[in-house]
This record gives sequence, structure tokens and C-alpha cells, in this order.
Amino acid sequence: MSNDYDRIRTGIEFMTAYVSGNDLMTAYVAERRREDPQTAETLMDGTAALCAMLLGKMARDTGKTQHEILQELARGTHRHEQQSGE
Repeated sequence: MSNDYDRIRTGIEFMTAYVSGNDLMTAYVAERRREDPQTAETLMDGTAALCAMLLGKMARDTGKTQHEILQELARGTHRHEQQSGE
């Protein structure tokens, strides 16, 4: 990807397809595969760029470090998995 804007835009497109459901996600990924032979790498890079931007915003908004936010997310995910498994 050429710049951060393009990377983040790709992440937004991918996550929009993701939250829109499996059918739209499947269609989006198929279309991207036709356009770009390295689709997986492009989508991972874009999603990582979007997550990094959002993580930075969360850190600024909460006054916590990015590392603290990631730890909280990991703990919350772990708790949710434990509760779902019971």
C-alpha cells in the first residue's frame, strides 16, 4: 500500500464487510482476490493500520497506554470465553 490513508481505508472496507455478515464478507474478499493477488496480506495490513489508529484514539480518550488497553481487551476476551464455555 502506498500510504497510511490507503491502508486505513482498506481496513475500514474490510471491517465494514465483516460486520455486514458472512455473505457480504465472502463477496468482498472474492472481489479483492480478483483485483489483488496478495489479498490476505493487503487486508491484514489495512486492518492492522485501522486497529492501530483506533487503539491510539482510545489511549488518548482514556488516558491509558495502548499496552494497558490491549491487556484489558485480552482479559475481557478471556473472561467472555470462560463464561461462554460454561
